[in-house]
Amino acid sequence: MKKKFVLVEPKSSHLHVYSQFSIPRLGVILLGTMLRDIGWDVKVFIEDIAPIDMAEVFSADVVGISLLTSTAPQSYRLADAVRSSGIPVVLGGTHVTFLPDEALDHADFVIRGEGEESLFELIRAMNWGPWRSNSASDGDKGVIALSDISGLSYWKKGLKEHNPDRPLKEDLDSNPIPDYGLVHGWKNGGLISIATSRGCPFTCSFCSVPGMYGHGMRMHSIDRVIEEIRVNNPKYIFFADDLFTANRKRTKDLLRRMIAEGLTPQWGAQVRIETAFDPELLELFKESNCFNVFVGFESINPKTLDLFNKRQTYEKIVSSIQKFKEAGIRIHGMFVVGSDFDDRETIMETARFAEKWGMESIQLMILTPLPGSPDYDRLYATGARELLTKDWSLYDGHHVVYRPRNMTAYELNKSAIDGMVSFYSWKTIFRSLMRMDISSVIIQYGANRLLSRWKAENRYWLNGLRNDLYQKSREIQKASGGSLKYSVAVPRFLLETDYGRQIYNVLSELGMKIIPFGDLSDSGPSRFEWLKGKVDCVIMPVMEKARQGEEVFFERIQGLRKSLTDQGLNLPTLIQLFLDRQDGSFYSSIAQIGVLASKDLDRVHKAMRGMLPMLSAEAISLQTMEAKPVIIRS
Repeated sequence: MKKKFVLVEPKSSHLHVYSQFSIPRLGVILLGTMLRDIGWDVKVFIEDIAPIDMAEVFSADVVGISLLTSTAPQSYRLADAVRSSGIPVVLGGTHVTFLPDEALDHADFVIRGEGEESLFELIRAMNWGPWRSNSASDGDKGVIALSDISGLSYWKKGLKEHNPDRPLKEDLDSNPIPDYGLVHGWKNGGLISIATSRGCPFTCSFCSVPGMYGHGMRMHSIDRVIEEIRVNNPKYIFFADDLFTANRKRTKDLLRRMIAEGLTPQWGAQVRIETAFDPELLELFKESNCFNVFVGFESINPKTLDLFNKRQTYEKIVSSIQKFKEAGIRIHGMFVVGSDFDDRETIMETARFAEKWGMESIQLMILTPLPGSPDYDRLYATGARELLTKDWSLYDGHHVVYRPRNMTAYELNKSAIDGMVSFYSWKTIFRSLMRMDISSVIIQYGANRLLSRWKAENRYWLNGLRNDLYQKSREIQKASGGSLKYSVAVPRFLLETDYGRQIYNVLSELGMKIIPFGDLSDSGPSRFEWLKGKVDCVIMPVMEKARQGEEVFFERIQGLRKSLTDQGLNLPTLIQLFLDRQDGSFYSSIAQIGVLASKDLDRVHKAMRGMLPMLSAEAISLQTMEAKPVIIRS
């Protein structure tokens, strides 16, 4: 009787931009094909395509689960259930590649990086059943030790072991053509994915692809790609390369072969704007039946483009759109919103930009610190930026999971969804209908309905973000007994900095009174007593450590904090103001006070817009400006 290997790819627990049209990833299909070819009974479940048959899962000899960051929680729950029944579990995918310690809490084995070789060496080492290796040691049929398997993480005597990384696979053609027929519920002749290469030569700061697949480009032969198209005979191909046109000469050769052999189903691929400036390539796109291109514009904000390391300009973006349009190629515009240089206006302007230039579809994905991305490793894993949650199911680009710098988390999340709602309006749908572009009408109408569903399903999430913003306001109002003073106490030494001046300007514009109070140079705890009954809240600056040249400022903060907290004073509500954390804590703290003065969040944001250039800077000087007197309104 054949050994059974069940491979599972759980779906996201939340609606996302591709919920309308599922584009299957290839990992579990490829591994399933390889296992089938050496004699395993294989079942492949991709939950975005069809429900998982749990009876099949629990009848397996081995279960493999592939997961993304956004599918990690449900994948871990499945893994825990399978392990509790005594079935060994192997986890793989991008998320566990970068967080193997976390993954091992739910698995017997974790395969990091590309899994083709590691999985079969693991099968051999554990003597689970038929195995195969494409490595140079194929002739060695002896026992292999777990410690010899590159890219493997596993348990050893109750401890977690992580073997060295496996080199990236160079000969991609040695892998078989993925057999979609293995996927439960698969309908032949529809949409398929074909990867003609792996890797990406660019270094976008928010992307984890190079960390998983490397910066070098590894290619399938054109003969192999043509054969894969012929075998599957699909209606639509999504070329799943991270950058389909990385080698434009090869791309042209592939498209010429497709045309010459009459293998030209509709297709789409991810490209950069440089593609549009090659007329020959665009002509081949059109002739080979390109349906749409997924273009990584990422932003129309020049500062954000530089921050993302995109190496492109606003002007080039506009020019590329015009050239794609002239060639008759539909555009799916991919944007990432919420950088340190973005605010609410940037996001809505992005949606208007996409509508103005006639894009057929867009996605406004919220900047999300994915494990393995340069941003995550440099900022979030080190604690330099504040994460609001580590509920990985929310790391899908539609939920804010960090504190943005130039707006509150609520404003970012709401603006991203509102921007897409604005784009996928009935006006946009009607325009496509007038052009008789029925395909775009279907996509746009589907997105319109999907966004309505998302808002309904996530209303508690958005309300929670909004309530967090107003929580301090409610606390202050309750403490005041309903008699607000609309006054804020601010340390005098803070008001003598650039930050302090901005605080004064913002709160004054909102009609609040700023009352300065002294620091350790004053005598005794009674110096704070006079604040009672005069102010609604007290701003308490917080610094985690002193930067060079700011040691005195840091000492004054620490001394003030000790006086306010250690002496048990019955002061009004404290609002913590983080001065050295490079995230939106400063903005969010002032916004919490601002909504006390005005329930109109638009008015609060408008008052704070003058602060945005300062908040977007890499570092702010907090040294006291002795030469500039502070004028306080009485």
